[in-house]
Amino acid sequence: MATGPLFRQQLMEYAQDLARAYREIRTSQDDFLRLLVTLVELKAPAARGHARRVAFWALRLNEALTRPLDPAPLKAAALAHDVGKLGLPDRLITSWVGEGEEDRRLVEAHPQLGASLLEHVNAFAGWIPWVRHHHERWDGRGYPEGLAGEAIPLGARIIAVANGFDYRMHGYGRDPAHTLAGTVTWMEAEAGSAFDPSLVEAFVTMPLEALWANRLWLEEEERA
Repeated sequence: MATGPLFRQQLMEYAQDLARAYREIRTSQDDFLRLLVTLVELKAPAARGHARRVAFWALRLNEALTRPLDPAPLKAAALAHDVGKLGLPDRLITSWVGEGEEDRRLVEAHPQLGASLLEHVNAFAGWIPWVRHHHERWDGRGYPEGLAGEAIPLGARIIAVANGFDYRMHGYGRDPAHTLAGTVTWMEAEAGSAFDPSLVEAFVTMPLEALWANRLWLEEEERA
């Protein structure tokens, strides 16, 4: 086996090449996710910023829980959680309100559609279940599979809380925006039914007013 300074230099150059290739792959994955989010927002202007805000709140909740999940895949899944909307008719994406049972089934298909789209990128495999199951409910009455309790992946449960909070605060379709106090009251009422109660407890004890006031950097990023 080769040894000595030349071998060490070659090994270092090889390691640097691998690191460079990894950075390029990661960059291309991030660009792909940003593209998907942009496409969703072009089809649904009212949802602009929603994916980034859900990622923001999901990461804050993960921190409050002392980081049970790696932040990088959690952020990616939170950003991508609604990409399945790209497979829905434009009228449903715009209003997010169906006019009958068929429309409801179409809307409820979006987590599975998103997971199916993301499965084309092997590097996303670890967090795709968080996208697929972010509309499951703690009580088992969610979709697409009716999972309940801790059978729902933790990443999906965290995204569900962040998603619910952002929808309630901003409103979407026919749903109006609510106050912070009203949203917290609603989340506490939904703990144990829609949401994991332990996650709601951790979420509402975060400094929500300060975080809400200091989200301006995120909104500036959206406008950039």
